[in-house]
Amino acid sequence: MKKLLIPVLIGIGVLTLAAKAPKDPVLLTVNGEAVTLSEFEYFYHKNDGNEVEHETPEQYLERFIDYKLKVARARAERQDTTASYIKDFREYRSELAEPYLSDSTVYNQLLESAYQHSQREVKLDHLMLPLTDRALADSLHSLLAAGKADFYELVKKYSIDPSAPQNGGRYDWIRANQFPYEFEEIAFETPLNEISPVARTPYGFHIVRPTAERATSGEVHGAHILVKLEQGGDSAAAKARIDSIYTLLRNGASFEALAKTLSDCPSKRNGGDLGFFGRGQMVPEFENAIFALENGAISEPFTTRFGWHIAKKYESRSKSRDEIIEAAAQIIKRDSRSLRPRQARTEQLRKEYGARIETAGREKLLNEVTRLGYDSAAVVLATDATPLITVGDSTVSIGEFLAPGYRFAPAQDAASTIDERLNERLDQVTVSYEDHRLEQKYPEFRNLSKEYSDGLMLVASLEKNIWNRPAEDPEALEEYFKQNREKYAFNEPRWKGYVIYSLSDSLISAIDTYLKEVAPTPEVLADSLRANFAGKIRIERAVLPQGENQVVDYIAFNGPKPALKNRWVAFTTYMGHIINGPEEVADVRNRVTNDWTRELEENFVKELRATYPVKVNKKVLKKAK
Repeated sequence: MKKLLIPVLIGIGVLTLAAKAPKDPVLLTVNGEAVTLSEFEYFYHKNDGNEVEHETPEQYLERFIDYKLKVARARAERQDTTASYIKDFREYRSELAEPYLSDSTVYNQLLESAYQHSQREVKLDHLMLPLTDRALADSLHSLLAAGKADFYELVKKYSIDPSAPQNGGRYDWIRANQFPYEFEEIAFETPLNEISPVARTPYGFHIVRPTAERATSGEVHGAHILVKLEQGGDSAAAKARIDSIYTLLRNGASFEALAKTLSDCPSKRNGGDLGFFGRGQMVPEFENAIFALENGAISEPFTTRFGWHIAKKYESRSKSRDEIIEAAAQIIKRDSRSLRPRQARTEQLRKEYGARIETAGREKLLNEVTRLGYDSAAVVLATDATPLITVGDSTVSIGEFLAPGYRFAPAQDAASTIDERLNERLDQVTVSYEDHRLEQKYPEFRNLSKEYSDGLMLVASLEKNIWNRPAEDPEALEEYFKQNREKYAFNEPRWKGYVIYSLSDSLISAIDTYLKEVAPTPEVLADSLRANFAGKIRIERAVLPQGENQVVDYIAFNGPKPALKNRWVAFTTYMGHIINGPEEVADVRNRVTNDWTRELEENFVKELRATYPVKVNKKVLKKAK
């Protein structure tokens, strides 16, 4: 297996794990590299369940040594320096590290919040202000919170919401996942008739006041018949037409049949069926009409901006909690919430490591940027070693902070810009500091990370030394077959040859004529046929006994003629004959390849045991459990 499966570490309580691993004695050394008891126990318990019979630690040790010897060879071959290893291991380790660098409690809270929001719909008043005026947003929020201003008057005067002129700031029922999450959060978390905090989205600053709520309506499976109101057309004629359709329905006509013949909606080809849909997917008048129906009921005619409708409700449904949570997890990955678990963990790590911005360094940087401007200050301070950021025992100097790649252009308020960049860099350094200590802090992470690293090297080494040999050295494979031919004797006769399938008997006749005239060799058969009958044939090489293939049974073993289905309805054969034993390695390639690679691996391990010294501490082995 060339790919290592990455376990999904769900809800791992990284904060409760011991920050310092217990004393871990060395169990053995392989070519001078120490292997601890905990690493051995990790593999021992991981592999124990895969064995038919339980192995003692002493029994498992021999297999573990073989594994470590292969890793030693891979390291000697410098497999851990290849571009593919570096890329793959970086990706594996990054995925493994993510649960340790995020707060799972916050993530689970986000999922629960998403579920709770999905169970309600909210009406609210909305005031939207430009991103360029935070001070105005804060000022109006203070007035509203103190009851000193009328919400709708402020909407009329200040709101930049494009819908405000039409709705006066009054929003009808909104649902989860309908707006950016920062907006959804204040809409669903603010108590009824209270003023929300100011929320920022990419579109502006928002203040809302929820005015009503109700349970989510779920989804309906509905259909409709539409009579369009054409621009400049006769509305009375449209009304008369929908009324006549409604009369037919009341007299027992089929809704679906009338929709197919009389509806002006593209859904007519499906009998008017619109499938399942929820609130917010149709115009309000249509939603209100169809959600009010009982299952199986048909509405009276009603209008929307599209025309006259008659709606039918087939059934209602609500999504399960698991379905909602699963969908929410995918949405969270794509919106701003995805950052919150990492931000919460970063705050915890800041406290744990005493992460801070050094006051003296900040003042020096700010003074020079204010005095000289950024570009000149960056040159003057390029080698300045004054500490600016400290995390644990790691320090970032002013010069390092100003290194290429971290350039910024302060606005008029240099202090605010510098503080923002300093806090961004402080977070980066804090997370990096923790990331570099994961193996040291968490034994289970250390073991998984090392397993992936060793496994990637091992696969590359085994491919080079063993697995690729049959393809790269066919002469050696053939020689192995010749020396062990008796191992591959058949218990019963087999038919050997090529079965060629095609689309029709006439094509098969043309193929037979071509094969007779050209007589291609096995080496060029497939390419030759595909060049002349592209897309019209399928070729199979077969070495089969009776009872495994209908065509072979018919050709060689007096079986009934097969009735082929699908597109390959006709067949012929080429170079077919009965053999009582393998004529060449290709006749038993899989078996020969497996046997030869197994022998290669056994010899490989013998060579490794003779090459690399292994020392076992038997006293430590007795402690294994």
